[in-house]
Amino acid sequence: MNLIKTNKFILLISFVLIILSLLIGSTKLALLISGIFFIFTLLNREAGIFLLISIVSFRPFLIELNPGLKITGDFIILALLLSVIFLHRKHLATLFKFEPLELAFFAFLAVGTISALLTGVGLASIIIQIRAYVLFYIVYYVVKRLEFSPHFIKRGLLFTFLIGIVLSLQGIVEKISDKTLLMPEAWTQWTLSETNAIRVYGLLKGPNELALYLIISFILSLYLLHQYAGFKKVMIYVGLSIIGTTFLLTYSRGAFLAVLVFLILYVICFRNIKRLVPIVLIGLTSVVFFFGINQAATMYEQSQSVNEDHHEAKSQSEHQQKKKKKKENDQGYKRYTQAFSKETVKESSSFGRVYFVKKAVEVFKDHPVIGTGFGTFGGAATLAHSSPIYKDYNIGFDFYSDNQYILTLTETGIIGVILLFVFVFGFFIKTIKSYKQLETPYAIATLFFFSTLLVGGTVYNILENDTFMLYYFLLFAITTRKLTRTP
Repeated sequence: MNLIKTNKFILLISFVLIILSLLIGSTKLALLISGIFFIFTLLNREAGIFLLISIVSFRPFLIELNPGLKITGDFIILALLLSVIFLHRKHLATLFKFEPLELAFFAFLAVGTISALLTGVGLASIIIQIRAYVLFYIVYYVVKRLEFSPHFIKRGLLFTFLIGIVLSLQGIVEKISDKTLLMPEAWTQWTLSETNAIRVYGLLKGPNELALYLIISFILSLYLLHQYAGFKKVMIYVGLSIIGTTFLLTYSRGAFLAVLVFLILYVICFRNIKRLVPIVLIGLTSVVFFFGINQAATMYEQSQSVNEDHHEAKSQSEHQQKKKKKKENDQGYKRYTQAFSKETVKESSSFGRVYFVKKAVEVFKDHPVIGTGFGTFGGAATLAHSSPIYKDYNIGFDFYSDNQYILTLTETGIIGVILLFVFVFGFFIKTIKSYKQLETPYAIATLFFFSTLLVGGTVYNILENDTFMLYYFLLFAITTRKLTRTP
C-alpha cells in the first residue's frame, strides 16, 4: 500500500495511462482514467499536484487526441478540494476563513454574473467564464491549507524544468519541419498568416501560451543551478539554453516584454548583477541556437522541394523556397525589432489590439457601472457561445480581447475594476512581504509572477491562461503559508 501511495509510482502509472488513452482515443477510457487520477490525488496530494501540472501543461495536445481528457484537470482539483475538506472536518470554520483579496474576488464574480444575467447571456456562457476564473483559484484555496514534504518544492521545480525541455524540443522539431512532425494531424493542416506561420505553437497550441510557460519554466529552473554541481549543473545549463531558444522561436512580444520588465524590476529591487551572469550566458547561447535552428528550417524546406526528375524545376523551386524562407525569417525578426513601428501601430489600430481597446471604450460608455457581464466581450465563453452584444457593436464572432484590463472594464464596469484591483493589490502586499521577510528565491519568484501578471494583462486575458494562473496560485499559496509562519 505504501508503494502505491508514492509519487514515483503514481506518476509512472499515470504516464502509462495517458499514453494508453492517446493511442486508443476512447472517451470512455479517458473518463475512467480521470477517475483513477481522482483516486490517486486523494491518496497522495503531492502527486496530484504534479499530475495537475502535467495535464495543464499538455492539455491542448491531450484533448486534441482524446477529447475525454478535457475534464481530467477538473477531477484532480476536485480531489484536492475534498482532501482539504476531509483534513479540516473537525474544524470546518477554518474552511470559511477568507482573506480580503478572496472576498473581493468573490464579489467580482458576483458582479460579472449579475450583469451577464441582466444582459441576457446564456447560463452556459456564464458557467464557462466563471470556471475560467475560479478553477485555479481553488488551487490557491487548497494549497495554502495543506502541508507538504520538505522535498516538494525542489521536485516541483525539477518537474517544471523537465516539462519545459519536452515542450521546447517538440517546438524545435516543429520549427525545423515546418509544422509537419510531432504534431497532431489536424494541426499540420492549419492555414496561418505569413506572420504566424513562422512562430512555434508547440503542444500548448499557441505561441503566446507556449512562451508564457517557457519563461515560467526558465525563471523557476534557475534555482536548480544552485542545487546541483558538476555534470548535472551543466545539463541544467543546456536545458535552460534549449528552453530559451524555443522561447525566442515563439516570437512572442508580450512575453518578451514581461521578461524585460521583470529584469528591470529585479535590478532595482535586488541590485545583484552577478545573479544575471548565468542568464546572460544562457541568453547568448539561446540566440546562437535560434539562428542555427532557423537555418536548419530553411535547409529542411529546401530539401523537401527537391525534384530529381526535373532538375530545372528543382533549381527554380529551391531559389523560390530560399527567398520565401528568408522573407519569413525577416518577418519574425521584425516582430521584435519593429514592435512599435508606425506600420505596426497602424495595423493594430485597424484590426489589432488598439482596435479592441476602442471597441471596449465604446461598450464601457454605454455600460459604465457593472458592465455587460461575463461572456460578452472576447473572453473564454464568447469563443464557444458568442455574445448578445456583438451585433450591436459590429464585433465578429471569433473576437478575443487579448487584454485583461479591457475585458474586465467592459464586462464588469467600474465596480468590477475596483474589486479586481483589491484582489490584485492583495497579491502586491504579499509580494512586498516576500521581499522583506522570505528567502531571496521566494522574493524573486513572487516578483516575477506579480510583474508578469500586470504586464501580461495588457496583451493577454491573463486570468484565463491556465498554465500561468496554475503556477501563480501555487506559488502564492506556498508563499502565504510561509508568511503566516514568519514572525
